[in-house]
Amino acid sequence: MRVTSIRFVPAALLVLAACSDDTSGPGPLVEDARLRVVPGVAALPLVDVVVDGVVKASNVPYASANTTIALSAGTHEVKVVAPGTAPSAGGLSVNLSSNDTTTVVVVGTAAAPNPVALSDTGAIPAPGTGKLRVTHLATNAPAIDVYRSQPDFPDFTKVMEPFAYQASSSFMQSTPGNWVIRVTADNSTTVLAESGPIRVDEGWVRTVLLLDDPDGGIRITPLGEQ
Repeated sequence: MRVTSIRFVPAALLVLAACSDDTSGPGPLVEDARLRVVPGVAALPLVDVVVDGVVKASNVPYASANTTIALSAGTHEVKVVAPGTAPSAGGLSVNLSSNDTTTVVVVGTAAAPNPVALSDTGAIPAPGTGKLRVTHLATNAPAIDVYRSQPDFPDFTKVMEPFAYQASSSFMQSTPGNWVIRVTADNSTTVLAESGPIRVDEGWVRTVLLLDDPDGGIRITPLGEQ
């Protein structure tokens, strides 16, 4: 949260400022980059997001993908703390680009939450298609297999083998429509989790996160189009 302090300035100083032609000072801060933080530690139902030692978002729910913070392009330090904890400097160093959204997912434990930045490959779908990838950040999951069905191929197909913790698939491309992600135990038909329809329209690029579920098991969390 940004708090703006107001100070009263003598009128004479205001006149001097108005008459000054000095434009050598730094211009206004341009907040043209965006940081999306997804809390992914199941033992932390709520977190505060701290950027550069300042709380930028409070009481963000677990697995919420809706917290986007406008920042200046460049390097920022990002971490999360339990709500009400005094903010401090430090955290994951993240480089933000102008006119782009960088996603950080927080995994690990309640005692040691660990922010992880998702790589941005600059994937651009071919005309008439959209793209989707899957990222495995379910800390407590057993060995798993991940399958998808996509608009141009409705049969479930394995995404990649093996699918290790903190791995991401490549961006998979298909015609516009709904995808479904299914997670099974490794080398088994036992379904551990399955998504509902995940819409990917023409030109869209989406990431689907696998996170720990607070009640045990795996939660499938699609991020918005990026």
